[in-house]
Amino acid sequence: MRIILQQSNLDLLREIEQLKASINERHKEQDLSIASPEFLPYYTAIISACDQIHQRVLKNLTHLKLEQDDILADILSETQELSKQFHFYNRHLLSPLMRYREPDRLCLRLLRWLHEHHPSTSTIPFGFSDGEFGIWPDPAIPIVYYMPTSAQFGLLYLPLFFHEFGHLLYASHKPELDDLVHDFQQEIATLLGPIAERDDAYSKTEAIKRNRIIETWYEWMQELFCDSVGFWIGGPSFVHAFSMYLRMRGRREFHVPEDELAYREHPVSWLRVRVLVDQMNQANFQQEAKALEQTWKTIAETLEIRDDYFGFFDEAFLPLIRQALDDMLTETAPWHFSDDDISLEKSITPQSTPVHVLNHAWAKFLREPAQYSEWQKQILAEIKW
Repeated sequence: MRIILQQSNLDLLREIEQLKASINERHKEQDLSIASPEFLPYYTAIISACDQIHQRVLKNLTHLKLEQDDILADILSETQELSKQFHFYNRHLLSPLMRYREPDRLCLRLLRWLHEHHPSTSTIPFGFSDGEFGIWPDPAIPIVYYMPTSAQFGLLYLPLFFHEFGHLLYASHKPELDDLVHDFQQEIATLLGPIAERDDAYSKTEAIKRNRIIETWYEWMQELFCDSVGFWIGGPSFVHAFSMYLRMRGRREFHVPEDELAYREHPVSWLRVRVLVDQMNQANFQQEAKALEQTWKTIAETLEIRDDYFGFFDEAFLPLIRQALDDMLTETAPWHFSDDDISLEKSITPQSTPVHVLNHAWAKFLREPAQYSEWQKQILAEIKW
């Protein structure tokens, strides 16, 4: 057993030391406190975690040299724990360190602004990496956001980070938000009616479907909450980014077969649009809401798709969804766009919030798409958020 543990610890030690050497080589010419102060807390947190694992591996090797059989079980347990920790960091948290480059600062500055403007997230280190839009939202460890490579160099899709930030808010307020979602599920259960007491195959099938609908809404409400956070922070800029990113991704954004709806992590995108339209109308963005609704309806009609959710959604759900989302936003209190943030009459200045810049960006793109790239280049040189 001692030889096995020595091999495993030496292998882990080698991996850690190679990784640290590679990171140091990559960053040795950069003073991150100057070159990227937004990235420095994440860098420091990850290096510190690797250093701690490194020291604990060295301690294991020291203990193995004592040749005491009665401590081998403890060393095995410690080695297994360190291996799991290191591989978790390796798999999820180290890639932002290895891929960091100067253009990352655009995304990092927006993420810093997001984190700094909420008390639950202001001290949480963050980085980001390449991939489909997403997040690893555990408030107890450094956060990783994901974004497609091509979207990282411009403004238009940055508002989608607001949705991902919503997942971090949910994780930070999980007990309270879970309670609100469970209350909502009970209201849905009431709307769906009692389970029939007849002991026949039809009644059992209906009861199973009813329970699936109620349980599925636990996941769906989390996604709709994150969409709400996106709109609450970004206003129209989030809605435009959301719609443009998803609307050309095919039929499944508009319709999913009944047998695939149960326990699906995300609601169908067309349903998400329906809820966003409702929220926009509530916030007096009637014109933008009508345009969004018409865009998705036009695509659906061209594809010859009608909105059928097989009982997983009904118009009677909408007031309950609206109230639940309002309560969840009240509980988490994210940044809310101001009149200045959504004003297109107010010019962009170095002091403009990211939300103000992003709303201007979408207005410019939708009005003059051919001139947008040159406009963006100029704005990126001026903004200081």
